[in-house]
Amino acid sequence: MSGPAETMYDVIIVGGGPAGCAVALGLERANPSASFLLIDDTDPKTFKIGESLPPEAQRILRYLSPNSIFPKLGEDTRNGVHISCTGNASVWESGELTETFAMMNPFGMGWHLDRVHFEETLRGAVEDVSLKVQPMTTEEGKGKKSGSGFVKARFVGVEKLEKGGKESWCVQVEELEMKTVKQYHSKWLIDATGRKASVAHKLGAKITKNDNLLAFYAVFSSPLPDKDRDRRTLLEASPTGWWYTSQLGNNLRVVVYHTDDDDPTAKQARKREGFLDLMQDQTEYVSKIIEGMDYRILSGTGGGGGYPKVTAACSSILEPSGEEAENGDGCSWFAVGDAAIAFDPLSSQGMITALQIGCSVGTIIAKKLRDEAEGKGGAKSMEQDEDYIPGLYRKVKDDYDKKKLYFYSQCRFDTEFWARRRRV
Repeated sequence: MSGPAETMYDVIIVGGGPAGCAVALGLERANPSASFLLIDDTDPKTFKIGESLPPEAQRILRYLSPNSIFPKLGEDTRNGVHISCTGNASVWESGELTETFAMMNPFGMGWHLDRVHFEETLRGAVEDVSLKVQPMTTEEGKGKKSGSGFVKARFVGVEKLEKGGKESWCVQVEELEMKTVKQYHSKWLIDATGRKASVAHKLGAKITKNDNLLAFYAVFSSPLPDKDRDRRTLLEASPTGWWYTSQLGNNLRVVVYHTDDDDPTAKQARKREGFLDLMQDQTEYVSKIIEGMDYRILSGTGGGGGYPKVTAACSSILEPSGEEAENGDGCSWFAVGDAAIAFDPLSSQGMITALQIGCSVGTIIAKKLRDEAEGKGGAKSMEQDEDYIPGLYRKVKDDYDKKKLYFYSQCRFDTEFWARRRRV
């Protein structure tokens, strides 16, 4: 596909989850005149796992959108959409339950989110700031630099174009409502499409998995309104993996079982009765909560099918995670969030790291765009640059690997599942 780039954005972001929204909001905070287009195809009816948000997240949320996201999070929590997390409880190093209370954290309580609703809040904040960036005419009237925007569309493809010695990305999408294919252009391209890394795959990048962890999850409903007062996140280790449960809004509770794809229990956990039998056999405290509050497994929600469902939960890294142009005439791309680095859910850092890295990448791009507009060169090698994005990713991964090894090594079991995670 070729043709003139009649409309040009500074940055195109594919994916409207936490990482993609954080890039857009971080970009706008650091350089309000920079333009972006956020492309998103999220189905707002589909339940999303990964609902834990630690209390430290309030710092990044306050920065990204001081008058929108954080106040809305508080309002929704008071209205029961989200649930405050009072602490963590675990059966890990021994068979005894140990607890850490939120009152010991200087940031207070975290959240058990309605993940779909929270992401809609993030996208709403992006739409609000996109209205602030007005279109402006480029030099000589040859084209039009677009104001920022948000479109509901499915990513189709990407191509690098060159015209007059300058490169740009041409991104093709299919709009969800009209089913028409459109193309948009930018200098920077961000892949925030999650573990599937749709854009990066088109550009030749590959995902390397460090393990084969799966997460089998089910949502339960209780007929006893407000009886469940347990607001903790509860983790419970078993010989073949580990379980966790947390309360959600609307008298719901999620239960998740993590094990390797080649473990015999993985086949059993795919079926409703098998999942329930495993929970009964392998857990004491998780089972006690479900049975004590008369929770019943749901038959399914929007998106088709019933529970349990299964999703990838392995650690993985994208190689390369991006490519930065060496001069002002080139174009750059980077992945953020799970598209770049995906974390084992035990770390509980997937969402907050996606927000932090997304914000950092947006801020770095904002600075580079401003420097370029002011004619500031980049004589310093990228590896020595404090704004070298791959260096940021390496630091995050190194820190994660150390913590992952530590936490898995603390478990009391010495079966194959746990032994795999203690090998360096």
